[in-house]
Amino acid sequence: MIRFILFALTFNFALFSQSLKPIPTTDGTKFFFKNQFDFDVTSVSIAGNFNNWNKNEFKMKYSDKVILWSGVVKLIPGIEFHYKLVINDSLWITDPNAPDVTEDEWRNGIIIAQEYGVPFIKEMFPPNNKRIEEIDSVSITLGTYDSKINPKSIRVAFNDSEIAYNYDSTLEKISFQVPNSIEDGEHKIFLSFADEKENQNEGIITKFFLDRYIHSITTPKFFDSSIMYEIYIRKFYDSDGDGTGDFNGLTKKLDYLTFLGINSLWLMPWNESTTEHGYNVVDYYSIDQEYGTFEDYLNFLREAKRRGIKVLFDFVINHTDSTHPYFLNAYKNPSSSYTKWYQFVNEENSNWKHFGVERKMPKLDFENPEVRNYFIKVAKFWMDPNGDGDFEDGIDGFRCDAAKEVPHSFWNTLRKEIKSINPEVLLLGEVWDNANFLIPFFKEEFDMQFDYPFYYSLERFFERNEIERFSSKILEASQIYPSGFQMVRFLSNHDNPRPINFMRNNHIKLKQALTILFSLPGTPMIYYGDELGYSGTLPPENVRQQFDWDKLDKSVSDESSIFNFYKKLIEIRRNNFELSGRHDRAQETLIFLKEKSNNLLVYLRRIEKNKTLVVINNSEKNISEIELQLDEATIKILESTNNGVVLLSSNQTNAKKEVPLQIVGNSLFLQRFSLEAGGYILLKIK
Repeated sequence: MIRFILFALTFNFALFSQSLKPIPTTDGTKFFFKNQFDFDVTSVSIAGNFNNWNKNEFKMKYSDKVILWSGVVKLIPGIEFHYKLVINDSLWITDPNAPDVTEDEWRNGIIIAQEYGVPFIKEMFPPNNKRIEEIDSVSITLGTYDSKINPKSIRVAFNDSEIAYNYDSTLEKISFQVPNSIEDGEHKIFLSFADEKENQNEGIITKFFLDRYIHSITTPKFFDSSIMYEIYIRKFYDSDGDGTGDFNGLTKKLDYLTFLGINSLWLMPWNESTTEHGYNVVDYYSIDQEYGTFEDYLNFLREAKRRGIKVLFDFVINHTDSTHPYFLNAYKNPSSSYTKWYQFVNEENSNWKHFGVERKMPKLDFENPEVRNYFIKVAKFWMDPNGDGDFEDGIDGFRCDAAKEVPHSFWNTLRKEIKSINPEVLLLGEVWDNANFLIPFFKEEFDMQFDYPFYYSLERFFERNEIERFSSKILEASQIYPSGFQMVRFLSNHDNPRPINFMRNNHIKLKQALTILFSLPGTPMIYYGDELGYSGTLPPENVRQQFDWDKLDKSVSDESSIFNFYKKLIEIRRNNFELSGRHDRAQETLIFLKEKSNNLLVYLRRIEKNKTLVVINNSEKNISEIELQLDEATIKILESTNNGVVLLSSNQTNAKKEVPLQIVGNSLFLQRFSLEAGGYILLKIK
């Protein structure tokens, strides 16, 4: 959402560092900024998910005495917030003094607000929620205000067991050795302590993910060649005229989805909810009444399976709605049996941790085994509602919402439970972050994840034509993820701009981007309405439009429509199976080739003797002589090559045209063939 906007404006502050971290005060958390720019700073403000990224609410003040900007924001203690500083009302920057920074594209500052007067953690290794590749010991430096730590008050537990530690009273530093038997995966540290004035820190839980070994994973092969389609049921097709899309409407339009070439569906939440989008769940065993009855749902599922279409359930378990019966039972009722189901932050149960800025989305506590067991049962129910062991009435996979908000240990347990029942059920994680952050979620957790690193790399490629950077980012996945991994690649979804807006309203680049999407490894995903050329930017309500069935009829009959471009790409991918082959540590199906002028993105998809060459001209030049430089391994793959047949081209006169190919030395020449600026070609090599 706002993060997408911020990314383009983020300034890299790695050039200098400051020691002006935010501090608790009696009025709130105080932030600081010292100007290190070579231009005048006339205003600084603080914006974050605590105020919906409003840059005008919290303004800093400048002090001539200390030559420093400072400002106070009242934050709820114990809750993690993300934020940025806004310079001169336009430049969004990562706070150089932030206690921590997200590892994603946005580089937001991270702060967990502390209560004034309570002793706190200054620094620690490993950092909270970070992936590390090796560890011998843990070190934690404590801090106080106008007192000292009481050594007798310190209690430390590692993975729920008390552990011996050393304490340096001069440095106020705790350290302990990690057991030699420690396994890869998520590990938990609990720490409580007090100062000499009896100010008590009741307890802090931090986690880290140890990742020393790369293992293979077994994942459903169906999704290698799948074309996924995301649907907002409410806006897709209304079968009864009440103004709301429903399951009977979905059933009626399954033939359309088959016609387009879709064979897997991700449906936005269908449980009872207080919000239209469905991500505030009230009952996890229910069907939203506006979507129809349970029998309507089962009939839809039967008809989808009959057509070979797999259906994914949107598993929203990081939080419930604030009107969920369990939350209502615990709200302002500390004696409730559901108090420990949620993350309340005061003794009265009147304040709680929640998802982002949404107080109506109280976060569940997965440290509680009752919560874990409950959602395992929910998952099993949707796999087999009548419990007869026949999965014909069950979903084919789970799209796990906000997966990084839920502990790794739960996803690990879920995988073991689900896969023991039906190994072909897909576990798809929404981890909106960079590649390094995605790695742990493949460690016996998810089969597949949304490829946000690809999404942002594609954006940069079309902005700057950085060919080598783009290709290395794509290949990175096969180098750092375990063999067997799968990715969903996309140009839009219900939280991102429509593809044409993502491509800055450039229709030429949109077709190039789609060509890339449907010719790379991974499962391509279409967000409903994209195939009609819908436009829309954030906020999300603007990209969740009603599907226009009248427009579809016109698009189908128009050979030049974006709909028919989508359909053509899907047909090509289906008919040339090398385009959907996995590319991982176990098998190489993707080879990037260097083009002599360095203006073209070129890659080869191949499985055995099946080969397709993809060429994208994202430059502003027409390239009349295409010469590709080959290494010895690629020469061997192409040694019997004589010609290529055009499967798809930006120049319609090239349709089904044969292109002579010639290898001379270490070069492959595409003879009598040119590619205009903004051009693209899929060339089947014979």
